[in-house]
Amino acid sequence: MKLSENLKNIRKENNLSQEQLAEKLGVSRQAVSKWESGQSYPEMDKVLLICKLFNYNMDELMNENIKEVEENKQSKNNINKYIDDFFGFITKTVDMITSMSFKQKMKCLAEEAITVIVLLCIFGIIGGICSGILSNIFYGINSTAYRIIGNILETIYGVAALVIGITIFLHIFKIRYLDYYEFVREDKKTEEIEKKSEQEKIVVEKKQEKIVIRDPEDSQSNFLTGIFKIILIWIKIFVAFFGFFGVFTFIGLIVLFILSFMFAKTGLMFCGAILGILAGLIINFIFLEIVFNFIVNRKCKKTRIGIMLIVALILAGVGIGIGFIGVTEFKYNPTIENEIVQNYEFEMTDNLSINKWGEYIEYITEENNTNKIRIELKSSKYTNAKITQRNETIYVHYEQNPGNSIEILKQVMKDINNKEIRDYYFPRVIVYGSKENIDKLQENREKKYNQSLEVELQELKEENYELERENRKLRKQVYEIDG
Repeated sequence: MKLSENLKNIRKENNLSQEQLAEKLGVSRQAVSKWESGQSYPEMDKVLLICKLFNYNMDELMNENIKEVEENKQSKNNINKYIDDFFGFITKTVDMITSMSFKQKMKCLAEEAITVIVLLCIFGIIGGICSGILSNIFYGINSTAYRIIGNILETIYGVAALVIGITIFLHIFKIRYLDYYEFVREDKKTEEIEKKSEQEKIVVEKKQEKIVIRDPEDSQSNFLTGIFKIILIWIKIFVAFFGFFGVFTFIGLIVLFILSFMFAKTGLMFCGAILGILAGLIINFIFLEIVFNFIVNRKCKKTRIGIMLIVALILAGVGIGIGFIGVTEFKYNPTIENEIVQNYEFEMTDNLSINKWGEYIEYITEENNTNKIRIELKSSKYTNAKITQRNETIYVHYEQNPGNSIEILKQVMKDINNKEIRDYYFPRVIVYGSKENIDKLQENREKKYNQSLEVELQELKEENYELERENRKLRKQVYEIDG
């Protein structure tokens, strides 16, 4: 690109005549005309002056296309402007949100949520209408091709809707909030300082930067304001509902705290339980206080709540540790006071077995020349238990004896204080017989158990086969409809 053409382009881009350019450079109009026509070239000092006046370097002026250089500069400026605007938008939004009160944040959140819901409904309706139209347009073509075309169009529409929706959302957010957000300076106070040397008063005005969210009444929508109030009321009702359960939990923890003194003999476990319940009471109280303050629009004392929470966590940790040490001191005792013992005798056969489920079985080998086994059934007075035989299978039946809840509670308290754990409902089954009969009995039991698993597995396979067959029928019907 010649210098002459660059000079002509620079003059036209800056809306200058040859006379005006000549005046800036301190030369005659004829000299500028000769430079642009290529009849002569400017001196080096004039070239440097042109570069300085119009912000170009020597290489750009002498060798490159000025139009392309200007377009590249403009493109870079636009990109930088977009980046600055983007980060400025984020900074302004963060500053605005941090300066808002809790009520303003809830209002902003509710309004933006409504905006998102409305946009989703609009784009959903448009998408449904377009889908119906496309179904009629492409009706009759191959189902595979229809699915491919449909997926492509759905992707295009989804991306377009997302971009448009985000743009609309951000625009509404900007004009509704960010455009009313500004920094102002407010006079905080005026101090009078008396200079002792001159005996005069100097008024010193101290300025302090303050963040203000300006939202005049004429910019608000009464309809939206009413919706926000209704939403806030429903949120408070929802929070109050959980707070209602928190009250019952608090009362329950108090009752539990009082009852825990009935197990004072357990030592470390009792201490751990006390500390754990106290931690639960503190956390429950914090929850109720936060709920109450939210409902009545009162600020929470964050420092006090934080200290209480730390104390509760410490108590909980110490209580769990001490309680775990206390639990290790407990021992399991299968025997129960005043056990009821029932004795049964059965003839041993090749397929005789005992039902596997729900009871503790102990096998004891004894010298026995007969082909019989003896079963001893031990249960507490809180359980009704018995043994029956059906089809070479021995069943153990048991159920809770109604009306003994208070007695069971007393027994549990007594055993806990004695650091013992028992089974109060499950009976114990002790089988006596020769080693051969005992081995056969155990073998039959495992065999029947495995057979029952095989039957269940076969039933599941048959059920799965039926489901697959039904699935194939449904697929065939779908293909017939599409094709």
